[in-house]
Amino acid sequence: FGEPRPLAPFTAQRIDYSLHRMTHYTATSPQHFQNFVLFTNYQFYIDEFVARARELMAKGDSGYVEFVEPGNVVTANGATASEGTPPQRLPQMPAYHLKKPGHGGITMVNIGVGPSNAKTITDHIAVLRPHAWVMLGHCAGLR
Repeated sequence: FGEPRPLAPFTAQRIDYSLHRMTHYTATSPQHFQNFVLFTNYQFYIDEFVARARELMAKGDSGYVEFVEPGNVVTANGATASEGTPPQRLPQMPAYHLKKPGHGGITMVNIGVGPSNAKTITDHIAVLRPHAWVMLGHCAGLR
């Protein structure tokens, strides 16, 4: 009971390792990850999320400040054109970030096929201490 306990649930080495792996697996910088994370293994959900994010950025009055795609391709609020170069091939688990100030936006990760991908990426994203994460699978609905 009275034993010393760590100030953080993860060691510095684990955090450093996970941040580097997140970049590798998602092709986006960890700084773009938001506190609300959606995971899916259906490209349809990604396509709808990307279309909606681009629509919100073009309108410019949504409260979101940026939309970030793999390769750290950034579309700013109120812009229709993006800055950056997308990767030649998508990474194993591409991530898309609809950003709000204070990391209050939404990150969506396509985990692809298999529970091993889901475990791998959730283990790494856990070091960011997101507020909530949800898996959108076969029975989910994103409108």
